[in-house]
Amino acid sequence: MQQFIKVIIAGLDNAGKTSILTALNKKYNFHKDIISLTPTIRVEYQATEFLKNRVIFWDMGGQEKYRKLYQEKQELYFSDTDLLVYVVDIQDPERIETSLAYLDMILKNFKKNKVDVPLIISFHKFDPELSGNEGIIEEIESLKEHLLKKYSSFRILFQQTSIYDIVSIIQLISYGLSVFNDRFFNLSELLENYLKKFESESLILFDKNGIIISEYYKDAIDPEIYVELIESIKEHLFLLKRMQEESYQTDYAFSSIGDELLSYLHRIEIENESLFISVVIKEKLKELLLEKFSEFTLELIELIEPLVTGK
Repeated sequence: MQQFIKVIIAGLDNAGKTSILTALNKKYNFHKDIISLTPTIRVEYQATEFLKNRVIFWDMGGQEKYRKLYQEKQELYFSDTDLLVYVVDIQDPERIETSLAYLDMILKNFKKNKVDVPLIISFHKFDPELSGNEGIIEEIESLKEHLLKKYSSFRILFQQTSIYDIVSIIQLISYGLSVFNDRFFNLSELLENYLKKFESESLILFDKNGIIISEYYKDAIDPEIYVELIESIKEHLFLLKRMQEESYQTDYAFSSIGDELLSYLHRIEIENESLFISVVIKEKLKELLLEKFSEFTLELIELIEPLVTGK
């Protein structure tokens, strides 16, 4: 039976909410679309599928007049919410207090109605050039500490995102959707186990829309390898779309990354649903991967089939 999941994307105007959804939807060549975006009027809706579930994103306009409207008609806008993604523009420090006040209004409504809604807070516009900015990093850590203390009764995850880092956008949504089934914990354990067996750098499971179902990474990744790893994951997002086209005949593809890494993308089918396994390994470990890969896919299919079929 198909489940409907209501995901609210909230935050102040110009925080980047619609940009996040545009990037999530397109994955590639979306920057021109983002430049031409206009402020969201009241609420816009986008839909996708995640493991046979219908996910409806409510993109809430963040202008002050709409925030007042949402507060006046909270039952209309916030009832039946399954997941809240709250976007904070970390490049707009002057309005962070206003943003926190808006978040407080939403969470008070959930608390009043005794609704257990998982919350993901995105510290957005954390663009690559800011990764070494100690002031912003300290501000983010301070905000995390404050929010965890103030809203201790909520399940909160934090994510730093940027439209210039598509993987961070995909992870933002993936982490939120994974809370709806306890089997995701077992899935993560399986990936951790086989990441060690393959001696790989990363092991990721994507759905057909390029949303991460589960992922695991090596504990210590060299900085040079990390850059190449992220690029290979981006390439897999592009390749998985090609694999779904009739013209692409094979269910797997190897490609070299830099001087020593190899990426592998493998498609599996469960109940006419395409899923994609992404592995990044050192080239010298290719034979080890191939030796153990069929064992891994059998265990993976057994574990994930109930998630795909809903049985």
